[in-house]
Amino acid sequence: MFQFFQSSSRYHRKVLAFLLVIALSTGLSSCARKFSVSVNEQLLYDPRGMPGVVQVASAGLQSCINVLMRQREFSDAQQIQVIACPNLEIDSLEGIRALNNLRYLDLAGNLLVHLDELRQLNRLSSVNAPHNDLRDISGILNIASLTSAVLTGNNAIPCAQLDTLAQRLGQSLLRPDQCIE
Repeated sequence: MFQFFQSSSRYHRKVLAFLLVIALSTGLSSCARKFSVSVNEQLLYDPRGMPGVVQVASAGLQSCINVLMRQREFSDAQQIQVIACPNLEIDSLEGIRALNNLRYLDLAGNLLVHLDELRQLNRLSSVNAPHNDLRDISGILNIASLTSAVLTGNNAIPCAQLDTLAQRLGQSLLRPDQCIE
């Protein structure tokens, strides 16, 4: 091939260079495509958006919403009332406020530091968020509809915040063994 470049005309070299650029750009653009993962025709991961789906910052949360909508054949994200997204490396809830009919949210085993984005969800009644990296739960302290919360394994939550939540929820709050004074 090296001999071909040396002996070919300037025109052939330009054509080959052009074809090489096309091949490389096609290969690189396919790296940017988003793919879903299925096993035995059961959808496990799907970061692609679909009509009626909200767009959230976290890929794990986006996938969880997309999969739920496809499995339940929801046409609109407003139909989502219960969502379970455990162990998906979710580190942000940005955009979740669009799920304003959400009543139950399972975020166990993720990477969340705060729950600020939940403060707008005025129908939320239960939050399950054990074993995250929570350091601030002020986002759920004033949700009037909240009746239960599981926050075990989040020992960096301030004790004052846990005490405030415990006054409202009583034994319906499962709190960490430790907290930060």
